[in-house]
Amino acid sequence: MNKPADLIVEETKESIVKIVNESGLPPFLLEPILKEIYNQVNILKQQELEQSKKQYENSLKNEKEKKGAKDKNE
Repeated sequence: MNKPADLIVEETKESIVKIVNESGLPPFLLEPILKEIYNQVNILKQQELEQSKKQYENSLKNEKEKKGAKDKNE
C-alpha cells in the first residue's frame, strides 16, 4: 500500500520546518530563500496544470474522433 497523500504532506511540512529551524539563519535571510522556492514550485504547478489540460483536451479529441469513425462504420 502506498503512503496516503495527507501523511506525505504532513511529513514534508515537518521536514521543511525542521530544516528551517536547524539552519540557524535569521528570518530576513530565510524569507528570500522561501520566496524563491515558492516561485519555483508555482512555476512547476503551472506547467503541470498546462500539461494536464493538454492531455485532457487530447483525450476528448481522440474520443470524439473514435466516435466519429465508429459512427461512419455503422
